[in-house]
Formats: sequence, structure tokens, C-alpha cells
Amino acid sequence: MRFIFAGLAFLAGIYLIILLLIFLFQRQFLYFPDQSVPPTSYLDQMGVESVVIRSGADGELRSLWREPKGPDSPVILVLHGNAGSHFHRIPIYQALASDGAAVLGVGYPGYGGNIGTATEAELFQAAQENYDWLIQRGFKPDRITIIGESLGSGVAAHLASQNDAAGLIMVAAFSGMDDMAQRQFPLFPARWLVKDRYRTLDRIDSIDMPLIWIHGTEDELIPLAMGQSFFDAAKEPKSAFAIEGAGHNDLWDKGIDEIIRGIASKLTTGVTAKNRGR
Repeated sequence: MRFIFAGLAFLAGIYLIILLLIFLFQRQFLYFPDQSVPPTSYLDQMGVESVVIRSGADGELRSLWREPKGPDSPVILVLHGNAGSHFHRIPIYQALASDGAAVLGVGYPGYGGNIGTATEAELFQAAQENYDWLIQRGFKPDRITIIGESLGSGVAAHLASQNDAAGLIMVAAFSGMDDMAQRQFPLFPARWLVKDRYRTLDRIDSIDMPLIWIHGTEDELIPLAMGQSFFDAAKEPKSAFAIEGAGHNDLWDKGIDEIIRGIASKLTTGVTAKNRGR
């Protein structure tokens, strides 16, 4: 019996050590920033501009901007996922702007040469500053469509709960990072250890604008059912687009930019998409 108790104590110690490591290094599991910055010549070639959103003694927070084609064109604010940076999404911004829409690709703290460190509070602040930058440039809220993808859906839900906009488009959305953590680490009480919770589901009652949800039916990271729980709790008007056969990282390859362009145009002109269900 003594050997059995000793073995159990050893296993319990290993479990607690792993638990501590998960807690201490959780942001390394959550954020995967790339701090590289392409040359200005490349941005010019791709038709986007690096713009200063915040400037201070410690450095700058920059995003990517593409001007609208006309005075009534939609303005699309994009909050990307947890890996790479806004620079990696330039082809997506080009696709979204192909009908003349303006696009603001939000640069996160600690990503793409930006100052700061990625945390929930920092990303929320950066999103608000980007939204305010658009307002200060004279764009009315009813021209702005907010898009959040994966991790960015948690940021987008917070932004939409605090501000007016023409609509909110959630791509591969989750209910909360605590739910995601529990899914990734089922043997640990992961949901209770999460610092950056991004409780999207808790903010749904505060979002008072048309909602569009886009999700791949074969999403291996964020299950379709998790996005469905967020969508089901949302107010009307709302629309859902289940992309057959799409996983988590190939949604844009399935042509969802065309869906988004059409929705942004309708939202800007005051015509919301009909609820197509799932």
C-alpha cells in the first residue's frame, strides 16, 4: 500500500506541475504573433497603407487601410485570428475591397511590429481605437461593418456590444475562451484558469445590430455546435451560413469574401440579409 500511495502522490505532483505550467504559460498557448513587417513598397504594390492608430513615447500601434472607392461604399473593420498578423491577411483585405469597400485591418498589440503585448484588455482597447479612428475620419457607424474571425470574434463581440455599427459578421466564432480551453485540456480544470476569457456568449444581449454567422461544417478547432450556441442566443435580425466541407483555416478559400461583400453592401444600404438558418 505504501508503494501505491507513493505512486499516487507522484502522479498528483506531476499533474499539479502541468497544471501550474498551463496557468503560467497560457498566453503562449493562445497567441501566436508574428512581429515581422513587410517593406512599404510591398504594401504599395498590394494597395494598402499602414496607418498610425495610436502613437506614444513607447511606440506606435498601426493597422492596414484601404480607401473606399466612393462616398457611400461600405467600410469593413476586420479583427483577425490569433496567429500571424494583419499583414498576413492582405489578400483577404484585397478580396473584401474588390467591390469598392474600404477595409481597416486591425493591427493587434504585439503583432506585426506593434507596441504592447497581446491580452484580452489590450485587444479590446486596440479594437476600440481602430473604430474611433474611423469615426474621427468622418465615417458614420451605419457604414461600418465589423468582422471578427476566430479569436477576433471575441474581440468583435466586445466592440459591437459597446458601439453602433451597420452589422456584425462572426466567422468561426466561439462561445468563450474558457470553453475553448476546457475543450483543449479536458483533463484539467482549464476553464477556471483562463485569464483572457473572451466571453462572447455573455455579451450577446448587449449586441443590438444585425448579426451574420459564418462557420465551416468541418471546423476541427471550433466546433460548429459552439458557434451555433452563440448564434441561437443572438437577437434578430440574424443570418447563418454553414460552409459545407470547410474547416477552420480554409474558409476564405471557400469564397466567403463574396458572401461578406454582399452582406456589407446590404447592411450599408439598410437592407439586412434574411435568416437562412443553418
